Amino acid sequence: MPTQYELESQWITSEGIHGVRYRYSDLVRVKSGEHSEETGEVIALLSLTPEPTYGIVLPPNEKFLILPEQKLEATGSSGGRTLTVMPPGVKPGQH
Repeated sequence: MPTQYELESQWITSEGIHGVRYRYSDLVRVKSGEHSEETGEVIALLSLTPEPTYGIVLPPNEKFLILPEQKLEATGSSGGRTLTVMPPGVKPGQH
């Protein structure tokens, strides 16, 4: 099983991960549950099994949700952010 670092390192490549529908910064709509019909931004790929599971933030209060792919639908747009995966223990800006 890959570490979170390995998972996100592969996820942000141009090839992505086969079978993973959403990418970092994609805007998605929640299809069911407490936050049904709300739109959020994908900020993490948390696991691949039993299905891709994502970390999503909902505006305006940046509420963090963990949702499987089947509970999300594409909005066709992106937040336009880029993700830089840092090795474990290295903070952004350190070299």
